[in-house]
Amino acid sequence: MEKELVSEKKENQNLKQDLQKEKDISCSLQSELQHLTQFKSDFDKLHLEYKKLHIRCDEQEQALQEMGLHLSQSKLKMEDIKEVNKALKGNIWLKDDEATECKQCNKEFSIARRKHHCRNCGDIFCNTCSSNELSLPSYPKPVRVCDTCHNLLLQRCSSNSS
Repeated sequence: MEKELVSEKKENQNLKQDLQKEKDISCSLQSELQHLTQFKSDFDKLHLEYKKLHIRCDEQEQALQEMGLHLSQSKLKMEDIKEVNKALKGNIWLKDDEATECKQCNKEFSIARRKHHCRNCGDIFCNTCSSNELSLPSYPKPVRVCDTCHNLLLQRCSSNSS
């Protein structure tokens, strides 16, 4: 009987130890669950903030694109207005003896560096700065134009076709 009592006490002690281990595990799991719940809550808040910022970023990118488009259109309108003003004033055909250097690169004219009139603006340029040819409404065939007029006319042509 004493053996049984000792055996029961051992069994009881083992069960108490097992119970304590289970309680410790349960407590640890509870703590971990609280941490995970807090992490999920933090994650949800951050995810919501991310979505709001992403939407705001998209809206601002769209606004920037619209502003860029408006700016491009405004620049083209300004160039058109400048050209109309120039046309109203009349393009002054610069006389050969009035130019001693290229209007674009400022290199002095010489026997080797000859003068060429831009058929669009009337200014005088060297061959390098006026080697482009374009069809203009006032000329039946493509004519010599300076780099500036060439770029302007090409830009206007491409914007009108858009």
